Amino acid sequence: MASRTPLVMTGPRASATRALPSRAFAVSITALFLLVLTSAISCVREEDITLEQRAHQLAGELMCPVCDGQTIDGSNAQIAIDMRLKVRERLEAGDTNAEVRDYFVVRYGQEILAAPERSGFNLLAWIVPVVIVFGGIGIALITIKNMRKSVLQAQPANAPQTAEAVAGENLEKYLAQVDRDLGIAADTIPDDEQETSTPDNNSDEVNS
Repeated sequence: MASRTPLVMTGPRASATRALPSRAFAVSITALFLLVLTSAISCVREEDITLEQRAHQLAGELMCPVCDGQTIDGSNAQIAIDMRLKVRERLEAGDTNAEVRDYFVVRYGQEILAAPERSGFNLLAWIVPVVIVFGGIGIALITIKNMRKSVLQAQPANAPQTAEAVAGENLEKYLAQVDRDLGIAADTIPDDEQETSTPDNNSDEVNS
C-alpha cells in the first residue's frame, strides 16, 4: 500500500493562512489588555487621589439635566455649575464617591449617571460588551480554523488536476514543435530529387 506523504503548503497562500491565527491571537491579547487596564483604572482607591481629582472624576460621571448628552464637568449651564459645587461640598463633608452619586440619583434618577452602576441589572451593561468581544474573538478563531481545514482538504484533490493540465499543455507544445520541424524538413527536399525518385521506383517494378 502506498504511503501518504503529508501535504506541506508553500508560497504566499500558506504564509497568509499561517498569519491569520497570529493576527487573531494578537487581537485577543489586545482586547484582554484593554479590559484589564480599564478594570485597573476603575479600581483606583479613593484614598490615593486628592479631593480635587475626586471632584473632577465625579463631575465626569454626572450628566447635566438640561444639556444634550453632556456631563457637568464640561457644561457652563447654571445647574451644572451648582452640581459641581454640590459635589465638592459633599466631598468636603466626608462623603465617598458612591455616596455622592447616590445623592444625585435620589434627586434626578438613574439617568443622571453617565454610566450605569455596576450592580444588579445594570451590571449587564458592563458584562455584555465583554462577552460580545470575547465571543467575537472565539468565533473568528473557529472560522479561521475551519478555513485552514478546508484549504488543506481541497489542496490534494486539486493538485493532480493541476499536474495533468500542465503535462497536457507541455505535450501540446512538444507535438506542435515536432510538426513544425517535420514541415521544415519536408520543405528542404529539392524538387528534382523528388521527381527522379519516381522513375526509379517504376523501373524497379518493370524489372521485377
